Amino acid sequence: MGKSIAVSQNLENIITDIAEVARILWKLGWAESNAGNISVNVTEHIPEDIRELNKFPSNEIDKNYPELSGFSFFITGAGTRMHDLAKEPSENACILRISEKSNRYHILWGKKSGLDFEPTSEIHSHLSIHRFLLEKKAPQKVIIHAHPEELIALTLVKEYKQESKLNRLLWSMNPAAKIIIQKGVGLVPYCVPGSDELAQATIKAIEKHDVVLWEKHGCLAIGADVLETFDRVDILNKAARTFFTCKSAGFDPEGLSDAQLDELERLFWSKK
Repeated sequence: MGKSIAVSQNLENIITDIAEVARILWKLGWAESNAGNISVNVTEHIPEDIRELNKFPSNEIDKNYPELSGFSFFITGAGTRMHDLAKEPSENACILRISEKSNRYHILWGKKSGLDFEPTSEIHSHLSIHRFLLEKKAPQKVIIHAHPEELIALTLVKEYKQESKLNRLLWSMNPAAKIIIQKGVGLVPYCVPGSDELAQATIKAIEKHDVVLWEKHGCLAIGADVLETFDRVDILNKAARTFFTCKSAGFDPEGLSDAQLDELERLFWSKK
């Protein structure tokens, strides 16, 4: 086992929120088996000058991230389960710092802080998105990937493989979706999970959206904090579930009218 940094109260609070969201994701069935992953840019909570950095365990990444050199991220582990993360964050996640060589990282925290620990298989998507957010000086620091059933189900329906129709449906099923998810959702056509193709397609989608659906796979959301990010997915899946509930009962849901959606936009979007 390697060294481990001391965790500040602010960082401890972030980890507590991550554990709570992990518990909810598991309870909702949005993270079956070892599905789902979370990462947070925690650089501001890590001492800039860590003495004897080389004494912390390190590993290589099969890609360079020079723009992230010196940045630190909380990230869930490969093969870990959300219900285990909820109970023991330090056993199922780590805080890693990208080294100056940019294709290596040092594990700064986590009881599994050894060479046998591997971050999520979606690490390239996470790091690529964090790099994009930093380049844009965006306020979002959190990435959550999960498998909410109803949202995934919508990506299997040919009619809703168009972003305009998909967003019109989701907004019309739940006023909160129209009020809070003002950018709507982006839709990424199917890509192999963990691939660079998926990472690049996701980055293109989040240029305009805070939530992205991966066709036939899952959902990815970004936000300023863990709870806000989860709420976005929760609100959208509630809208999708409302739609399927009506359909399963044999009814075609009416949803909010264009006039009602315009009213919400006028009343709430102008305040942002």
